[in-house]
Amino acid sequence: MSEFGKRALRSDDIDGLLQEATRLVSDAIEVELVKVLELVPGGENLLVRAGVNWNPGVVGHAEIPAHEGSPAGYALHTNQPVITEDTQREVRFEIPKLLIEHSVRSTVNVVIRGEDGPFCVLEVDSRQLRKFEQDDIDFLQNYANLLASAIDRVRIQRELAERALRQEMLGQASASHQ
Repeated sequence: MSEFGKRALRSDDIDGLLQEATRLVSDAIEVELVKVLELVPGGENLLVRAGVNWNPGVVGHAEIPAHEGSPAGYALHTNQPVITEDTQREVRFEIPKLLIEHSVRSTVNVVIRGEDGPFCVLEVDSRQLRKFEQDDIDFLQNYANLLASAIDRVRIQRELAERALRQEMLGQASASHQ
């Protein structure tokens, strides 16, 4: 995690960071399927923005509902980790079709909170029944917090660069009119 943290503080490639984070989380807690779900404009769905070991065409394209009836949606709305120990026996939520198609049995979702509120969910999906422990949740939340800081930093840098460019263009435009 410390090596990833150093990279996260230097990189401005959000997609690359998210993708690497999913790979490292998968390796660290020995769960095959990991993804980052990003809230799409309108707030109705979550897009699989990054992930490892999903079928072709899932990452960057597949969406799941963001409402409170889905585990990831509930995590996003409550800003709390959500654990599903057995998707086949889950009664609190409707398990997204994507998870059923990938034979997922146990999941955990943690929120990636930005400065302006939650905007992504880090989800770990096991094809075997697995009881996620508090150490797993803490590890995932630490990763999510690190990702949130990196994403916020990149967004702020981009906003500042755009503002500087606008100022420069306004300065050039006023100079050419004199």
